[in-house]
Amino acid sequence: MASKYLFYFFFGGIIVSTVTYFASHAKGLFAAFVANLPVITLITFFTIYLESGQKEVVLYAHGLLIMLVPWLAYIFAIIFLTPRIGFFPSILLGVLLYLIGAYLLINFRRF
Repeated sequence: MASKYLFYFFFGGIIVSTVTYFASHAKGLFAAFVANLPVITLITFFTIYLESGQKEVVLYAHGLLIMLVPWLAYIFAIIFLTPRIGFFPSILLGVLLYLIGAYLLINFRRF
């Protein structure tokens, strides 16, 4: 049981390492391509399906679409704020925007 989670951990680390390598060598577009490959979601869909079934996969996919809105706010904060206020404040504000947006969507999407 624990070995499958170890596999997930190492596989995720490989993706992060690959993205970091290419991004740090001025290959930002390729790094973004690797980061956005649906490999992680594909594996996650499979593991959720194997653990819980079809219904939970659909619920997870639906949740991914809902959380896309706050994620885009986070990304736009990095793009537009980093040149103006620096990297670390932009990351902080971007994450804060994501958390606030996610909170609002999770708690008020029923209305």
